[in-house]
Amino acid sequence: MYSINTILIEDEPIARMRLEKLVKKIGIIKVVGVYENPTQAIEILKQHKIDLILSDIDMPEMDGVAFLKGLSHPPFVIFITAHYEYAVDGFELDVIDYILKPLLTEERLMKAIEKVQKALMFSRGGQGERKAIKVKDRNKTIFIDANDIYYLKAWGDYIQIYSAEGMQTLLCTMKEMETTLPWDMFARMHRSYIVNLNHIKGVEASKVILKDGTEIAIGLQYRSQLFTRMGLS
Repeated sequence: MYSINTILIEDEPIARMRLEKLVKKIGIIKVVGVYENPTQAIEILKQHKIDLILSDIDMPEMDGVAFLKGLSHPPFVIFITAHYEYAVDGFELDVIDYILKPLLTEERLMKAIEKVQKALMFSRGGQGERKAIKVKDRNKTIFIDANDIYYLKAWGDYIQIYSAEGMQTLLCTMKEMETTLPWDMFARMHRSYIVNLNHIKGVEASKVILKDGTEIAIGLQYRSQLFTRMGLS
């Protein structure tokens, strides 16, 4: 995995030192610059390809939200702040994550960095590479590695995504997911199910069996197309 070129912006010296210490423990992070306020960071963004900004929000001269709004092509951003009331602004700007300072630990930061890795797979992904999909879920954006998804299940107004990371529920429609997922990897086989073809172990007349043992019914209207795609017709 390539390094994630990162800059840190934090006006409080103690908080800045703590953030630097935590970031150094994460091997994939390459710190390109550390700054006390956003105005100091503008020049580095012009000179270097920065993948990620770890930034406080409430700072003198310019706050983090205003700084991000002023960037025409911003990198991915993780806000780290003591002020929870900025969360809505952060999610509206599609920030990767929002961490409250009292909850900032190495484990919590690593979870946020894992989201950045998926986001970078989406933005850099190409043919033959692992590529993440980008899904809007209410007031936030989620990145999921398509290779890790086993299947998706409609659940009322929501979608349940079963993957190597477990199950997560998103406010999204099956039609939206069909247009988002890589067409060569996934197939609709029931009005309530979309399955990753790479995770199918066996196929019977009325159902498919996944590698983890899950059995999913094949809807009559989807059977012919599914069998053709799998070379069974």
